[in-house]
Amino acid sequence: MLLNRERANAVMDRHGLQGLVAAFPENIYYLSDYWGPMFLMSRNYTLYALLPRDESAPAALIMPGTGVYHLEHKPTWMPNVATFITRIAPKAIPPRDFEFSTEAIDEVGDQAVTAESIKDAPLTPYPTRQGAAMAPRDQQLFDRYAMHRGGAETTAARALAAAIRTAGLEKARLGFDDPRVLGWLGAIGLEELSGVDALNIFKEIRMVKSPDEIELLKVAGRMSETAINRVIDAIEPGMALDEIGRIHALAMADQGGTSEWIIANIRGLATGSVEPNELIKLDSVGSYKQYRGDVGRSVFFGEPTAEMLRRFAAVGSALAIAYENIRPGKTFKEIVDLTLKAVHDKGFPGFVIAGPHSVGLEHTDHPVSVGDQMPGHHPLCFEENMVFTLDMPYHEFGWGTTHVEDMMIVRKDGCEAITSMDTRLRVKGI
Repeated sequence: MLLNRERANAVMDRHGLQGLVAAFPENIYYLSDYWGPMFLMSRNYTLYALLPRDESAPAALIMPGTGVYHLEHKPTWMPNVATFITRIAPKAIPPRDFEFSTEAIDEVGDQAVTAESIKDAPLTPYPTRQGAAMAPRDQQLFDRYAMHRGGAETTAARALAAAIRTAGLEKARLGFDDPRVLGWLGAIGLEELSGVDALNIFKEIRMVKSPDEIELLKVAGRMSETAINRVIDAIEPGMALDEIGRIHALAMADQGGTSEWIIANIRGLATGSVEPNELIKLDSVGSYKQYRGDVGRSVFFGEPTAEMLRRFAAVGSALAIAYENIRPGKTFKEIVDLTLKAVHDKGFPGFVIAGPHSVGLEHTDHPVSVGDQMPGHHPLCFEENMVFTLDMPYHEFGWGTTHVEDMMIVRKDGCEAITSMDTRLRVKGI
């Protein structure tokens, strides 16, 4: 289970919520464990997830009736799978030899779907061939559709409303990652429902990872480091910086992951080609089962200067000091201040830091300033079982661009590294 239920309950209690409604793919996945084709097609608002604070009330995954087949492959732990139907199944089609007819399709057309017309209707619009023997897969699919038959609604919002009523939450105060959904629910009969914008509440919950999430993040982090190392092995002077993305994509795909991006730039720009005697910044972000890995390294073709080596040693030393001091309860600002002082004291004056960020289903998996909120609106602390990076990109006009970054887990008594922490400058011959 991806969901950290204990954390979710505590955050809901802190915000006075009786449940959460997810409309965004990453939050639906997080609450329900389900990831399916509609996400890949960007068919937003065809799926929702409902998590009641009361653990005895049924949590619900809302999805198209035709899509329940995918639960055979990607099951959900949620007991209530609330469905909706947009097409009525045609009559059974008799077998035809060497002939095609649109008769059965024409009988259905695009007729309006009503609550009465879908009452106890099959979830799939696909017909059954009369007299045909079912193959094992036919029967498996038929049984899956039959399992969820009955009680379907005509739209996703109405199916969500039904799930809210089933959970006894029609007068509750819920958190919505998309507040528009609350208005839609009010327009279809849930006038007494209230809610709050929970975009950052979801991120607040997701900051602290469940054991299953940590295992996925370990895989994603190591894949991303392997991918950046393959890029470093493959690049050479004269190679277009755009080509680096293709190498990264292949390296992630070879491991069973996905390349989200690799930032490759020289002197702050991602245009042109790899050049000798120039620092090259690389920032590798890959994913495994939607969880992000994030690793940064720097490369140099030629003979590095003493200043370059001194600066990289200062960054590595400062990071070691930061990791030694991170504990649950330490603020992000405390660690940023400590790290900056250490870098400056070790011989890299003027260094600036992007700062820590939580990593998970998103590259930045913690509350951020949105809407009218100002920076610092959410004072952030390290928490046990949070996965993070200390993001250390640097650019100096007239000198160059560098980057180092590793993934870490906050434990009760310190940090556990996911990636190698090999922050040295990677030097290659011309």
